[in-house]
Amino acid sequence: MGLKQYFGAIFQRDRLSQRVDGTAATVHIDGAPHAVIDWSESGLRIEIYDDAPPVGERFAFRFELPLTSEDLFEFEAWAEVLENNSRGISARFLFIEDDLAARLHAVVRVLGTFDITVPKGAVDYN
Repeated sequence: MGLKQYFGAIFQRDRLSQRVDGTAATVHIDGAPHAVIDWSESGLRIEIYDDAPPVGERFAFRFELPLTSEDLFEFEAWAEVLENNSRGISARFLFIEDDLAARLHAVVRVLGTFDITVPKGAVDYN
């Protein structure tokens, strides 16, 4: 038995980067807010909702994550639905520009190392 079979829950299929808990994050699709379950540099998983896009469909969204009382990490992008099931709606980001990719990397790096409570100035986009 290989390691991937033995630790199947740890090694998730097609995982490209570290996941971050989405408790404080919100995604707006067609103007409606949806709770984020988790997210990463390459995509996100949101809670199921009525009329959710099917697998393969692309959609525009706005992502919002309050880092501190004064700092909101937000961006607009496109994503493609990879899964739509009882675990939620999983989608990968599309057309991410270098600046946004660097910002995503910085935020995931910081949030992945400690509690979701981020001290002011902890995230540096440079």
